[in-house]
Amino acid sequence: MTCSYKSSRVILVAALVAMFFNCAFAHTYLSSVFLNNQALGEGDCVRPHPSTAYDSPIPLVTSPDMTCGWLPKANEPANRKCPVAAGSMFGLQWYHTAPGPHDDIVERTHVGPIMVYMAKSDTGAGNVWFKIYEDGFSNGKWAVDKLIDNRGRVDIKIPDDIAPGNYLLRGEILALHGAYDLNGIQPYVGCVELTISGNGKANPSGVAFPGFYKNTDPGMLFNRYQGFTSYPIPGPALYKPSSSSSSSGSNNNNNAPSTQAPSTQAPSTQAPAATYPPSSNNNNNIKLTLNGANQWYIGVVVNGGGETTVKVEMTDSGSVKNWATMIDKSYAYAYSAAVPVVLPISIRVTSSSGKVVVLQNIFNSFSGSVDSGKTFASSSNANPTYAPSTPAATTRPTDAPSTPAPTTRPPTNGNNAKVSIYGSSTQWWFALSVAGASEDISKVEIKDSGVITNFVSMTSNNWGSTVYTYSAQGTAIATPITLKITSKSGKSVTATISQITPNAVIDASGPL
Repeated sequence: MTCSYKSSRVILVAALVAMFFNCAFAHTYLSSVFLNNQALGEGDCVRPHPSTAYDSPIPLVTSPDMTCGWLPKANEPANRKCPVAAGSMFGLQWYHTAPGPHDDIVERTHVGPIMVYMAKSDTGAGNVWFKIYEDGFSNGKWAVDKLIDNRGRVDIKIPDDIAPGNYLLRGEILALHGAYDLNGIQPYVGCVELTISGNGKANPSGVAFPGFYKNTDPGMLFNRYQGFTSYPIPGPALYKPSSSSSSSGSNNNNNAPSTQAPSTQAPSTQAPAATYPPSSNNNNNIKLTLNGANQWYIGVVVNGGGETTVKVEMTDSGSVKNWATMIDKSYAYAYSAAVPVVLPISIRVTSSSGKVVVLQNIFNSFSGSVDSGKTFASSSNANPTYAPSTPAATTRPTDAPSTPAPTTRPPTNGNNAKVSIYGSSTQWWFALSVAGASEDISKVEIKDSGVITNFVSMTSNNWGSTVYTYSAQGTAIATPITLKITSKSGKSVTATISQITPNAVIDASGPL
């Protein structure tokens, strides 16, 4: 397996060396369990994984894969449900390639927390997950450090007061080596199926995965390369059983979580130096990288600035006369053009506190990376002129989802509304945005050529701009797909999608 890292975001020398050292041990997956302190076989009671070679991190904390791991395999049942008594200890085993008497667990640079959740559910859908174990950073060691030292094993205690029945147990590791950058965190998730016995009555309330985590949560956006003394473990508070015993328990492997409450102090979100050696004494400067751009699609990655970026807009030297909001596709901000983009391009960036930096004519080509020389802290509603130098060649960050930009001209039928397929769309999770509508949109509905025989409403999400999503329930979406887009005045148009092609742009049947 090739070790991946963010090639367009060079960080501290020590971190770079660590990324390349021992790349064979880079990733990990939940491979097996310990029942009554006995190791079970690979995959016994564990939801299926695509293959041991497919142990890559889940790309986004908003991905449907965050429920139980990589879809569609993680939707398949385990070979059986492990019988476990409430109040007993249960062990999880993590590996990179395959089990054995070795230390091939996960690369040591992939430090971060470990959490375990449970849900009295067969699907894991909805607000059903409650946290029973967490271990972050304490006494100079990360939970992943202790996991490696213990050959990939972590032991947890099943709460002794929960009601008997069938449960999913969800193990989660968050690798923080890229978490200084938005969406740089690397989640690894796997699920085990259990049948709990006992006399408990508790049915703990829970949270949803995906849904509860946000990519801007303090524990998700965290710079481990700068000085820190504590780490705010993501997720809800630990479930505390009604009895006097602890829900997390202890074990002989020093894997018990720290009893210290997570710090409420937010970590610094300032990115490490984005060039090496530094090209500027101000490492807070806003740095922009074009991501797979061409005359029909502009993708921009934004780093630095001293504050979190919440909005990116663009204009060109042709038809985009007013600022057009770029869609936050998590790995980049994207704009899909109805007519060809004309160089040079200007970018306007807004921070979480409302500060605005305008960079005029910053890109003179469809590739390159630039240091703006500006920070949010020094600019408020400013409109500085930027004189670009020749952009350096760059590549798309290798940790971003593989979502090539459209290379063919999108269809244009007058003023028809246009549907842009979200870059992370799959047959299990489908997302889109709508452009070119002259009226406000009331709803977007979907039906497919399989089980969705009648139109059902897609979920509207405000992710900097409006994105409509649909999550498949047990059966993959079958193409062709039909969409119905309805305006607030009641006018409707339809669009037909013959195949799910990330970043494709499809004409609707008419204007809206």
